[in-house]
Amino acid sequence: MVSSWLLSLVLAADLFPRGLAPIDAGAPDKLRAAACVGCHSNVHADWTRSRHGLAWTNAIFQREYRERPLDWCVHCHAPLTEQMAEVKRGGGALANEGVNCAVCHIRSGRVLARKKSPASPHDTDVRADFGGTAYCGGCHQFSFPIIEADPARKGPGRVTGYTAHPMQDTVNQHALGPHGDKECLTCHQQETGAHRFPGGHDAEMIAAALQMETCRQGGTLVVSLANTRAGHNVPTGDLHRHLVLRAWRASAPEQLQEITLGRRFAPAPDGGKRTVADATIRAGETRRLRLPVAKSGAASAEPISLELRLVYTIDEFPFKGRELAEPTFATMIARELDWRATPRCAARR
Repeated sequence: MVSSWLLSLVLAADLFPRGLAPIDAGAPDKLRAAACVGCHSNVHADWTRSRHGLAWTNAIFQREYRERPLDWCVHCHAPLTEQMAEVKRGGGALANEGVNCAVCHIRSGRVLARKKSPASPHDTDVRADFGGTAYCGGCHQFSFPIIEADPARKGPGRVTGYTAHPMQDTVNQHALGPHGDKECLTCHQQETGAHRFPGGHDAEMIAAALQMETCRQGGTLVVSLANTRAGHNVPTGDLHRHLVLRAWRASAPEQLQEITLGRRFAPAPDGGKRTVADATIRAGETRRLRLPVAKSGAASAEPISLELRLVYTIDEFPFKGRELAEPTFATMIARELDWRATPRCAARR
């Protein structure tokens, strides 16, 4: 079994300080994305619509950061040394670029790439692993942080290292799954050179991530969710993400049936937290879920509404004062079922 702790130590170790420090790109005059747009306008347009481009400014992150403003958070969401300096001064245009061109493509003042075009004017450091799965793991695979109080100043403390318990385990999940031989970009890049990298906030990818089948067994609706498309668990990434499956009839909303699929944590002896329950759906797995609907009139001609949501935040419906300027969830699958036309479940061997 691949250890997420070992993965977090070795993946792209020479390029990403694993969130423990900012990134020094070594090119203070080439850090703004505007420096690239003249020759790479299509890539720039993709990036502006990507979650990389919104890594610092998106409302979900900003709400979390306001509640506990750790430097460690900045090291991933506005990773450059110069971005950190702006954040300390109250923010600025460079910090607002989040994970911009320089974060991934510049080290020691040189441009990183998997290959160099004959027409490229750049001093290029060609790396066979650039953009590979290990490279993505530099930001998308890490354990719970060890947070120590900083006696020198008031504040949320500082991160001094990591526990052995994964906080985001996406790369490890991918390595253990049936698609472990494929690179992340096989699914997360629509065409060579595209830089939008669609994922958990892309409507098409969300709709295609799981396949749903339904059948009935007595007064119970059995829903099968198959993860045949994603190369990792669904959901993956942020620890607050979870799925909610609901079934109801419009005339009896108080009898709504609901199942939540996510992770639960408990304090770990080495600091941080450890996973005590994981109901996310692994790559290649089919999960059967049972929703009793007889109480809402199973024999009725009234259709059953069935919805599967991907929820991004700990609070699907934020209380007053915690509202967000972007959606807290996305609908993955929504159906109207005729109970009488729903096939009976086949006998399981």
